[in-house]
Amino acid sequence: MLPDLGSVGPFTFHSFGLLVAAGIVVAAMFLAIDLRQRGFEPTWAIEVAFAAGVGGFVGARIYYLIEHWGEPGLGLLSATGIVWYGGVAGGFLAVALWSAWRRLPLGTVANVVAAPLAIGYAIGRIGCQLAGDGDYGDVTSLPWGMAYPDGTVPTTDIVHPTPVYETLASLAIFFILWRMRGRLTSPWALFGLYLVLAGIERFLVEFVRATPVVAGGLTAAQFISIAAIGIGTALLWRGGNRSGPARQVTGATSTSPDPTTPA
Repeated sequence: MLPDLGSVGPFTFHSFGLLVAAGIVVAAMFLAIDLRQRGFEPTWAIEVAFAAGVGGFVGARIYYLIEHWGEPGLGLLSATGIVWYGGVAGGFLAVALWSAWRRLPLGTVANVVAAPLAIGYAIGRIGCQLAGDGDYGDVTSLPWGMAYPDGTVPTTDIVHPTPVYETLASLAIFFILWRMRGRLTSPWALFGLYLVLAGIERFLVEFVRATPVVAGGLTAAQFISIAAIGIGTALLWRGGNRSGPARQVTGATSTSPDPTTPA
């Protein structure tokens, strides 16, 4: 494990924070590509990434604090304790506010952020693996099991390296979403597919994560996963009959949305 990468003066560089930042940067790069191909201003990717990053961090921390209310040493700006569903909710709210400010159709923006969400999450989970921050799984005898003796939340047991599982799964989800951009062009459809795939991934990995069960043999994250899969399925069904070839953009990049595109 490598929770800390070194210090410069009073500043310590944590692997988790740096990988999360790297995930945001890489996601912004793909956002810029997609925005340009759709005829929007590619530099808006910086604004979207900033809004999603701030909103996602706040939402993730609030969700974590609610889950672990009363535990000592918790704070909004702690280096560990990031919950994906809280991050998605907070980031989505921030991006929705940005879309309203830019007067862009939210359904189109949701499609644009779908694939970048997956790649950003994949890179962020690498940070969880390096930090050993407690996101690992249950004890296992599988040959790829590992211990986290030097992690932020250490364990000497051989456990499932669930951050690795999630990184690999999220990279596969990113590949699928990026390839489907030209086919699922109806507002919300690609984002719906993201919710379905990400929900399935999280629901399955929870079976081997060291997460408390809340009811019916399922964790809180699994119940939220079921809701995400349901919402995503509804969005796919809503947009399925309206999907078609992606709009081809020629000439100068547009700085305003297509007024005929429904939200």
